[in-house]
Amino acid sequence: MIRLTALCLASLAMAACMTAQPAPARLDEMTPASREALSRALAQAVGRASVQLGPLDLTREPAISVLPPQPGPLEGASLAMPELFELVVMDARCYVRRNSDRKLFPVEGLTCRPIS
Repeated sequence: MIRLTALCLASLAMAACMTAQPAPARLDEMTPASREALSRALAQAVGRASVQLGPLDLTREPAISVLPPQPGPLEGASLAMPELFELVVMDARCYVRRNSDRKLFPVEGLTCRPIS
């Protein structure tokens, strides 16, 4: 009976962890280190070596835009649009979530908190 109870409690605990939903998050302050951590995570998310971020204030809003690469010297105007992400927190960890497919990418070295 004790083993059955322990098994049930372990199953409930695992289910609770698996059902955590990402919540929009913000930073207490935007520092060069936090901007660098975001840039690394977003570069990995879009599959580029580096990215240029659009204007952002993650102390107020969770929205992040990654600007498209600049056209080369032999290209005309580009129709590429920024890729949009959102800063979220889940299980006390910060992530960026791509708006188009809702995929999460961890942001190492960043501390964020849910927007209340």
